[in-house]
Amino acid sequence: MKIRGRIYSVILVLLLVFFVWLRGVQDLQPSQGSNQPSIGTGMQKETLYVWYTDEALTDYMNSMALSYMEAHDNIRIVPTLVSAVEYVESINQATMQEQAMPDLCLISNDSLEKVYLAGLADEITDPEQIVTEENFPQAALHAVTYQDKLLAYPFYYETSLLLYNQTYLDEMAANKIEALKSQQEAGEEVGIEITGGSDLIPKTVDDILNLADAYDAPDGVESILKWDVSDIFYNYFFAGNYMDIGGENGDDASICNIHNENTTACLQMYQSLNQFFSIEAKEADYDTVLQEFIDGRTLFTVVTTDAIARLEAAKADGSLQGEYGMAMLPDVSADLKSRGLSVTNGVIVNGYGHHKEDANAFASYLTGTIGADFYDRTGKLTAHKNVSYENDKPALAMQAYEKSVSLPKIMQVSNFWVQLERTLTGIWEGEDADQALQSLQEQMDVQLQK
Repeated sequence: MKIRGRIYSVILVLLLVFFVWLRGVQDLQPSQGSNQPSIGTGMQKETLYVWYTDEALTDYMNSMALSYMEAHDNIRIVPTLVSAVEYVESINQATMQEQAMPDLCLISNDSLEKVYLAGLADEITDPEQIVTEENFPQAALHAVTYQDKLLAYPFYYETSLLLYNQTYLDEMAANKIEALKSQQEAGEEVGIEITGGSDLIPKTVDDILNLADAYDAPDGVESILKWDVSDIFYNYFFAGNYMDIGGENGDDASICNIHNENTTACLQMYQSLNQFFSIEAKEADYDTVLQEFIDGRTLFTVVTTDAIARLEAAKADGSLQGEYGMAMLPDVSADLKSRGLSVTNGVIVNGYGHHKEDANAFASYLTGTIGADFYDRTGKLTAHKNVSYENDKPALAMQAYEKSVSLPKIMQVSNFWVQLERTLTGIWEGEDADQALQSLQEQMDVQLQK
């Protein structure tokens, strides 16, 4: 964080502390000239504790708390940064002790079954009726729904996209255009028309392979396609359209479809890419791969939405080599479609809380009045779809989010992602895709007691 940002953060925190202290002092002072308390100071002020685990949200959470308290002088909002380690257990422990228990918690959608069954999340009342299709995509609504109940206010999300070097594609397109002109002048028939680099953005993995065959890479370009093959977030799209764990809301334990003809075909294609691009799973971690892209050493990669802020920072400081572009994840082939993974972070109301009405009101305010400054200040993308950005990348990310599948909520298969990650690593390194998927299917079936 820059020095100016740190100073701003400190000032904001001090203002929040002073504001809460001042409210407390006013509560103890009667108004002058009257035995009655002054307006807004004689009533019992309710304190809402709001827990979150990501430090990047601190400035934003503090500013939203201040603005809300200015309009509601009978409420104190205390945003509280806590450790993400054993987060749900910490919520439960603080709730049982009832001292400074969290009234609201920011939490990922895959934990909703766990917190609901523990009584730590109530069905939201949504007083302003903001959690609707008018404001949020279906992916967000599915993510915060459990057993037909809305358990959270959608806040922000993460999903995956295809990242490409626009400058390299433009150069490649210019060379192709010259070659096509020469063919036309020689009287040859030309079956394709190219106007610029955007025409070369791959729609399928097959397109990437065809482009790689024809691409005369400039100096410094080491990889046509490279991504973190060890992380499920960047691999899931290969088979994601044909896997179903828990149904559309991720909460139906009777649905577990992992091993089928399409997932096998998709992951056989996935395996073949190792022979073409020779990516070592142990060496291609996400941060390294993204840095290689920034350095101009890679043409295509798969990233999550957090990359946008990092790329914009690199563009601003001049370290980004060329212009970058983003696109929807490519389909596996013309016949096999892809579907990426997403995680939605929402705001839950503690089922044991004593101020649920006020908690719902603040959660509605926090997630319903959100704007483009949320991205500017946190580097995260709001799940609210009616937000305009100067940068076109967040709008594209929203399209990917709308198409994505959310992490399931079923506690019995909470280890599914770890097991799927291991399965994909095995397939990447040569294991039989059909047998590996069958083994994973059987394991999950046992866990679900089917």
